[in-house]
Amino acid sequence: MEGSGLSYIMQRAIDYHKQRPENFRVSAYQPPTIYNDNSKENRNVVFADTLEAIENIVLFSISNYFLRFSNEYKKIHGVDEFDNNWYEYVEFGTTNPLTILLQRNGFSRESATFIKKHKNEYVVHDGSTDELRLRLSLLNCGNTSVMTEAASIRFNAPKLFLEEDA
Repeated sequence: MEGSGLSYIMQRAIDYHKQRPENFRVSAYQPPTIYNDNSKENRNVVFADTLEAIENIVLFSISNYFLRFSNEYKKIHGVDEFDNNWYEYVEFGTTNPLTILLQRNGFSRESATFIKKHKNEYVVHDGSTDELRLRLSLLNCGNTSVMTEAASIRFNAPKLFLEEDA
């Protein structure tokens, strides 16, 4: 919330355990030990716990808050969508409309990043609907994960793809 980067957050978590080394748990199935800063395993546990807290507590809470706000806003103003939808920004981890569109339709973050990097090859602005669409050539892009996801998504969301590769 202060704008500190992940590196700073991780360093603060390590510092916390250095100052309070007692009752450190590597796993719930092992008895508590003393935190050892020289142990890669101990440091990795701190990193994993910190990332889990960010994902499951902070992002989940913020996402739910913005989801409720977005739903109420839509209901009050009688709209289906609106600009500056913070729920989507938090949920998808970006403000990029293409990435949000791709992830909303089922692409993973990694595949969405690949498609965004190759936007000129695989993304087309459909003038008739004023929407972004994907070229069928994405199904043969050479990236196995993207091709697999694209085939499945084309089956479930065919309108996302242009029927004729332009």
